Amino acid sequence: MDHQAFFEELKAGTVRNVYLFSGPEAHIRRSALEALEKKTLMPGLESMNRTVLSNAPAQSIIESCETLPMMSDYRLIIVRDCALLAAGKAKDEAQESALLLDYIGHVPPSTVLVFDAGTAIDKRKKLAAALAKLPGAVSFEPLDDVQLYKWMNQTLRPMGKRMSREACEQLAFTSGRDLTLLGGELAKLAAYADGREEITGEDIEKVATHTAECTVFAMVDALSEARAQDAFRLLSVLLSGGEQRIGILAMITRHYRQMMYLAAMQAQRMPQGQMMKTLGVPSFAMNRLMRQVGRRTYAQLHEQVENCVKTDYDIKSGRMREDAALERLMLLLMASQNK
Repeated sequence: MDHQAFFEELKAGTVRNVYLFSGPEAHIRRSALEALEKKTLMPGLESMNRTVLSNAPAQSIIESCETLPMMSDYRLIIVRDCALLAAGKAKDEAQESALLLDYIGHVPPSTVLVFDAGTAIDKRKKLAAALAKLPGAVSFEPLDDVQLYKWMNQTLRPMGKRMSREACEQLAFTSGRDLTLLGGELAKLAAYADGREEITGEDIEKVATHTAECTVFAMVDALSEARAQDAFRLLSVLLSGGEQRIGILAMITRHYRQMMYLAAMQAQRMPQGQMMKTLGVPSFAMNRLMRQVGRRTYAQLHEQVENCVKTDYDIKSGRMREDAALERLMLLLMASQNK
């Protein structure tokens, strides 16, 4: 089940004996553990009835599960960094897995056992495959655009603020989709918009933290319009933020390659929704990407991508220093706009 089904189950009073929490969305996974703890453990007695194990042997997990709760209906056992679930060979894996495979069907009713695996899970392994088939297997995947819009406004509601769908998309594009980081950005924006209920796109542009990818987007705007001063200022911002020139080159190359693919799809009159899905970009970013492509031809963009690839070769082959090669590329990209 997904995280929404988990929270609905918990709200309805259903508590499973064995859970597998997996997936990349760490913030919601932590929220699910907190909700499970609140549901199962008596207030004030949490530390007495909660055990967190890291890369523990099977016998230690079983012994913890067999311990009766203290003045509570449940005992919560959280298992992290379990080598039996991760890729690679674990110590005594066959015997350890066999012990747990036999035990997960006999966990006491007073125990809630959670394997908090995150992304470190290899479903080809016997234990992982068995846990993934249980009713308590919960997948925590990144939120889609609709879910993210709801989450942002739910987070803002206690602060007395709200955001439009377009503003939410802009914030996700500007600051990324990591919910932990977005929570901090929302709090910062709420403070900045003091006295106003709605947080605007202008607020986001002024206050929100810009990811490297977002800054590269702005740099490509500057390169497209031959605004050399702005383009090199944004390069300085990226470098001062800890980005390496070779990494910046990779982001620029990826961006121009996306524009080239978009130009090809536009020539084929592909529907916008299908283009978004093919490129893997949200609607806000797609609209900006389409504006950047503008009236450029596929041939023009192909030449610009070739310049990016050649620059990468010149650096890696030692023909040019990274700083000189990247600056030369930026000048070439600006010059090619006027052809």
